[in-house]
Amino acid sequence: MKMNRLDKSVLKLWYIRAFIGALVLIGILVSISVILISTGAESNVIAGVLLGVGIPVFLLLCLILILPALRYKMYAWGYDDKRIVVKQGVIFRQRVVIPVCQIQDLHRTQGPIMMMLKLSGVTISTAGSNFDISTLTTEEADRLIDDLERNLEARVEELKDEEI
Repeated sequence: MKMNRLDKSVLKLWYIRAFIGALVLIGILVSISVILISTGAESNVIAGVLLGVGIPVFLLLCLILILPALRYKMYAWGYDDKRIVVKQGVIFRQRVVIPVCQIQDLHRTQGPIMMMLKLSGVTISTAGSNFDISTLTTEEADRLIDDLERNLEARVEELKDEEI
């Protein structure tokens, strides 16, 4: 089975999401600063609070900016007529194998930013759980769903023939 890498536009999407998260963290830090200054807190209290909050925020910002590239590098996926395999994870590596015969539903999802970048997510539902193949190009997602649908139809026909 050939393992596929994600398209470069996925990395762009993950950085956009990281940037939005970074803006939220910076907004919280600025809000705390404004509240402390407007209430007339002493300068040493303001400095202590900003350092106590600012250092973790700074570390989180660094992590937010590094994580998408690491996640992108570690992500691989592939499928054949019998199974789907997804390898992912930066700190905790995960390898998921989904037998095609256990698939019940296939869903393609897109948010506004994903639509602009022509990306889609694919959710695979089995009897036991749901699994997301993170983000694919819309063309790859449609091809995956079409191929899996054909495989499922062929499998159903095989099962019908076995019963006769």
